[in-house]
Amino acid sequence: MPLRTESYTLSQTAEICPDRILNPTLAARSQWDRNSPALVVLAAGKGTRFGKEPKCVQPIDDIPLARHSINAFRSLSPAPSICVVGYRANAVAKSLGDDNIHILSQDSAGGTALAAYEAFTVEEVETANPVLVVTMGDRIVPAAIFEQLLDAHGQNQEADLTILTAIYKLPNHHGKGRIVRDEDGSILRILEQRDIDLLPPGIERDQLQATREGNCPLYAIRARTLKHYLGQVRNNNAQQQFYFTDIVAAIAVDDGTVRAITVNPQDPPYELLCADVTSRNDLGRIEDAYRRYHARIDPLHGQQSSDAEHAHSVQEVAALIAAARPAGQIESIANQLQELVAQPTIGDHCPLGEAEPVGIGICGGRLRIAFMHPDMGRFFGPAWQMPIGAADQSGREQIVVLMQRANDEEIRFSPANPAFREQCNSIDAGTECMFPGTDVVDLHRYELFGTSMAEQILAKLGYVTEQQISSMRSKGEPLPPASQWVINNMRRPFSLLANAIASIRTIRSGVVGQRVQASLAKENFTGLKVVSTGDIPRGGFSSSSAVTLAVQNAMNSLYDLQLEADQIVDLACQAEYGTGVRAGALDQATEQTGSAAQGALISSNPRENYRLIRTFPVPTDRFRVLFPYTVDRDREAWRWSMGRYAQSSDQPRLTTSETRKMTGKASEIAAILLRLPLDQDFFQEIEDDLIESGELTTSTSLHVRDRLKSIPLRITQDELRRRLGCEESWYAQQLAEYHGLAEADARELARTTIESLLSGWRDPLISRSIAGHVSDEIGAPLRAMVGYLYGEVSKNCYLVHHPQQWIACVSTSQLGDRCYDIDAAALPDKKALLGEQTWEKSASGSELMERWLQRVEADLFDFNADLDDQSLSSESSSSVRHVRGTNFFRGLPLIDLAEAMLKRAFGAEAVAVRVNGAGQGDYFQVHVDTELADPEEVKQFIRIAFYRRFSLSPEKDFVEPHPGGGAVGVKLARYDQLPALINELRRTATAHQHAGKSIEHPIAYS
Repeated sequence: MPLRTESYTLSQTAEICPDRILNPTLAARSQWDRNSPALVVLAAGKGTRFGKEPKCVQPIDDIPLARHSINAFRSLSPAPSICVVGYRANAVAKSLGDDNIHILSQDSAGGTALAAYEAFTVEEVETANPVLVVTMGDRIVPAAIFEQLLDAHGQNQEADLTILTAIYKLPNHHGKGRIVRDEDGSILRILEQRDIDLLPPGIERDQLQATREGNCPLYAIRARTLKHYLGQVRNNNAQQQFYFTDIVAAIAVDDGTVRAITVNPQDPPYELLCADVTSRNDLGRIEDAYRRYHARIDPLHGQQSSDAEHAHSVQEVAALIAAARPAGQIESIANQLQELVAQPTIGDHCPLGEAEPVGIGICGGRLRIAFMHPDMGRFFGPAWQMPIGAADQSGREQIVVLMQRANDEEIRFSPANPAFREQCNSIDAGTECMFPGTDVVDLHRYELFGTSMAEQILAKLGYVTEQQISSMRSKGEPLPPASQWVINNMRRPFSLLANAIASIRTIRSGVVGQRVQASLAKENFTGLKVVSTGDIPRGGFSSSSAVTLAVQNAMNSLYDLQLEADQIVDLACQAEYGTGVRAGALDQATEQTGSAAQGALISSNPRENYRLIRTFPVPTDRFRVLFPYTVDRDREAWRWSMGRYAQSSDQPRLTTSETRKMTGKASEIAAILLRLPLDQDFFQEIEDDLIESGELTTSTSLHVRDRLKSIPLRITQDELRRRLGCEESWYAQQLAEYHGLAEADARELARTTIESLLSGWRDPLISRSIAGHVSDEIGAPLRAMVGYLYGEVSKNCYLVHHPQQWIACVSTSQLGDRCYDIDAAALPDKKALLGEQTWEKSASGSELMERWLQRVEADLFDFNADLDDQSLSSESSSSVRHVRGTNFFRGLPLIDLAEAMLKRAFGAEAVAVRVNGAGQGDYFQVHVDTELADPEEVKQFIRIAFYRRFSLSPEKDFVEPHPGGGAVGVKLARYDQLPALINELRRTATAHQHAGKSIEHPIAYS
């Protein structure tokens, strides 16, 4: 019978009918015992986002999701398990196993209380009256948690009900049933989010919104007690469903005992227990959490294995370093450690202590295969990338850090690479600017703090500040070389080290916060000794992230902070904000948790813990990617920009760093202007379409065009400040609800966030060509920047689904970083390009590039093409993938010219060019279809027609990335154990090679 919408008790509404048992023979012969707890799995939901099969049977590590919990419980109790099923009931029952009793629910949408009540269709359950453990079919509960729940339930006098709660990380508490306790800590009830939302504004609602302790649905209760209280549940709530959680209040009112066990973010099973599975793309995340949890559990004893426990075992430290790494990288790391042992002092005055503990941090860079810039705040598009490292023992393409505590009140830092050393190798450990205040509580506030700190520290190290440069200019004094300016050195290793430390210091709450402050707070921190080696190629391979992560992993181990991997990713991303770069955490997530040789499409959304969306194969047998160099992104790019970038911030155009600030904040600004709720992000709205097929549906495409029409084509900072100010109250309300903040705190956070979004950049002067005429425009091209993000994910999702169109797709993607349109046919032929033209002889360098662009009549790219309101409103308007405009203003005219030369020499179908990483110079990508062009011939062409012609002399003409493992932090009990560790790593590398585990170029890059 259907459920009634009026408020009836469950006992008046539900049917208990033996005919609903799908396997009655098993039910009849099952043995029930009061002393043997039994499991009830609620698995009746449809899970409409999971295709044909519901989510409870989606494979996680090749086992149906709900079956993991069943298996875990079986290790504790021989009693039968009852599974309440609904949608595709027979198929679900078959998947979950015929060793369970399966009951068909009368209404899979009736609520968790109804589903649990239907377990009593098996009459023997009430008769035997065992303790029932009720869990959900979309969760994985480890055996250790079942055991803890049952132990707590039976402790001393048995409780009436025992539940599992979690202290949710902000903002993940939103949407959870909140735990309501009295002043003594006793649990009074659980209130669901939708019912909290219906409460009138006031103190009670604010307190509930701010409560981080939420329900993590798992319950232990005697069968008869459960049936009694379930029978009283009514459906008079926001969803008109029968909530299982309503029995909590009923038991509390009857003076029953409600106990709880609670998981915190630092607990090993936390990530697994709190992993929400709401869409197909969450499956990769929970699978990763499952594997990480079991990797931390000793299979012989079922106990947590921590780095601290392994600190005294050289063999186990070696195993942690070598895990999932190619043999060549392991050998390289061993040699890097040997080099650091040979350099046991920092400068001339500070030896590393032989008998003292040492923290070791290791991190390689990352290779972005596709999706160049969409990982911006509030857009949170993905990237297709993998961690990289050295190919063999001769390489040094990963950062290795050794770290010890000091007692001399100094932070001493000595990189083995002379290029990374400073005039001064130490600063005062108590330097005031390195200690963030309690008001630094988010990325926006950290950005203001961290950039100020970096500037002050660089000034202490002898770099010249902007104020000093301005003063010199005003006095007509000669300026120091740009290599000595603070603004060009924000990502120097010492600046990265300082931000890595300061970012960790922002953790103050919980057990982890106590550990952090006990070691790193100003009154407790006595100094640090750091040595490092390694040289990841700069220019799109995340060298700065690697330094930050290596330092933070070393600190995590040395100080036994017990930071989780996702916390380290968040802290590293925050630290990068302090170096003047605002970006998502894709790079850090790939470097921290990525796997060697896995071309993984990774979410940049921090709420999703940078989950693996899907792995797509790369057609390495046909396509190859070369990495040539252009010019230094921050110091030289302005010379080669045809006036697109300024040398310094006192000029009309933006500098490269100011441009990155502007573009990096574009989607966050747009999200506020569009009033996009804080629990939504732009990419979420289109993800399912793109990941499933690589194409947007008509309705989704219309939605994107409507979004873009609501974003200004061009807007000055003054107007932007005014419009953001109009949204400040709405934004503050969002912050209050989403983060559980008091009204005054939310207003202050809204104000500082908006301030940070407008800081670090000025009104840009940008030029484009319209019908052959150049238009100079002042103001941020906001629609083109956000349109670029939509276009980039659309173009590249199409690429991963249609790899046979690789060259064409990459060429289309490069439009988003175009400066000039160049007709390749207007260039001389290949033979002439390899020689010198008569008209070239009187020019060189950037002047020669400008002469080329003028000679071939290069036309400024119209970044607003197809983005005006009329075009976006047209019924014939194409998908965002085909829009002619959009731009992220990270390109360089020199790369546009290189692309035209290559296409002229080898054909438009044979080669494609794409900027790499952050763009604006440095390395770029040349994609080659090996069926149409020889990569070695393409390399030689670049050496002659590009490098030689424009007098470019890179240290390395082509970068050759190789697969590498994820970042790691380990601790040795004594520094003098390092030689033994080095020998163990070398033995491990040799063993890997003999076992055939060495990974040789699974992705063909050079």
